[in-house]
Amino acid sequence: MAENYITVTSENFASDVLQAEHLVIVAFLMDQSNASKIQEPEIEAISKQYADRVTFARLNVAENEELTRQWNITGIPTLVFFRYGREIYRISGIVMRARLKRQIEGVLLVN
Repeated sequence: MAENYITVTSENFASDVLQAEHLVIVAFLMDQSNASKIQEPEIEAISKQYADRVTFARLNVAENEELTRQWNITGIPTLVFFRYGREIYRISGIVMRARLKRQIEGVLLVN
């Protein structure tokens, strides 16, 4: 995994995501999900391009059910964009890297 692609759990979600002072994109994934297996390499590839501006985080929904419920995750994969402790954008379903890059650029311009 890239240095700015971290794993978050209920133990470090608040400190690594909600208290971060920059954009954090959390990928709610499941190891057994084929869709997650497609999504994760896309995130990992693009994470290197934004290493200085965005932290990417992976959260396993099977191991973190409370956070999954708290953030109302109804489909896998779901990418939730956080800034200053607040959700500012969300994408559900597989997102290939070209679209993901456009979405990140848009969020960075506005926020």
